[in-house]
Amino acid sequence: MLFSPFLLGSAIATPASAQPVSSSHLEQKTQAACSFLESLYNPSLGLVRSTPNSSIYYVASDNLLVVNAISSCDPTTSQAINQSISSCCDGGYNKMHEALFGERIHLPINTAAIHWVANSTEGILFKGVSPATAGGNYTVLWEIHDATARFPDCTYADVTVYTALELRLEGNTTGAQHEMDCLTSMFDGKGIVDEAYKAGSAGEDGIYQTYKLALYLYALQKISGTYFYGEENLFRLQGPDGGFHSGYDQIGTYAGTEENAETTAIAMIAISSLSTTSPFPFPLFSIPSWIIYFLAAWAVIGVGVVVIVLLLERRKQKQSLQSKRYPFPVQI
Repeated sequence: MLFSPFLLGSAIATPASAQPVSSSHLEQKTQAACSFLESLYNPSLGLVRSTPNSSIYYVASDNLLVVNAISSCDPTTSQAINQSISSCCDGGYNKMHEALFGERIHLPINTAAIHWVANSTEGILFKGVSPATAGGNYTVLWEIHDATARFPDCTYADVTVYTALELRLEGNTTGAQHEMDCLTSMFDGKGIVDEAYKAGSAGEDGIYQTYKLALYLYALQKISGTYFYGEENLFRLQGPDGGFHSGYDQIGTYAGTEENAETTAIAMIAISSLSTTSPFPFPLFSIPSWIIYFLAAWAVIGVGVVVIVLLLERRKQKQSLQSKRYPFPVQI
């Protein structure tokens, strides 16, 4: 019985030190991220570029995500971007990312294909905007998940989150929980270890992806209705200018990764979903299930031991009373 509390204490020692984040702190982080995304905005095109020094603009996922991410902190720019991507590209929907906003998507999710929307060097302009007006040559791309191949189940964390969100919309709680179980198995306490982490490209192999951590935090609240104090890990990846670095290594450094629009937008969306209070002093639902089962078993054993001890003590007291009442053998 003494062993169980000790094990519980060791199991939650690290998470328990985390505290709920105040509303003011969340607001500061959100406003800084909003300012970063605003710095990427090109008003001539009505789009945000992918990174600070890039001339590439992604309708989706970047601008689609930014529309939602800054809708509260900068509704004017959000509306302008929405108008731009709606004028050419069906609101920027790409058959995956819109699941974050409650829109239905097809399952299983197909892999992505890159569609060219504009390329000023070839004279293909976006809304007729010249390179001179746009501040230089530019390219507008649209990533759509309409390729022929399909993602295997529970292989990539981001696809798993979007799948879980769609299943939740369908009312398939069993399927959504299956995807959440996959995500939980991918989380190693620092970040998401999925196929991209284990055998991805040079920029992903062995590098935790920030946006996948953000999506995991988001899914925990939206789908499981649970809270995990992991936002401080996320906040560490926010640069001084408010942008979020795309990746980090085992010791938490940026691992040479850049800040970009997609990661920052998803981080903002995740932050906006965070609760500022919790009725629990520690993240109960972040404890592995085997720990909970183990403690439950020990609790049952503990109750059984207490009952047996009480019964033995009662019998002992009864015998003691009888011996006091009849100190000598009674003859009939």
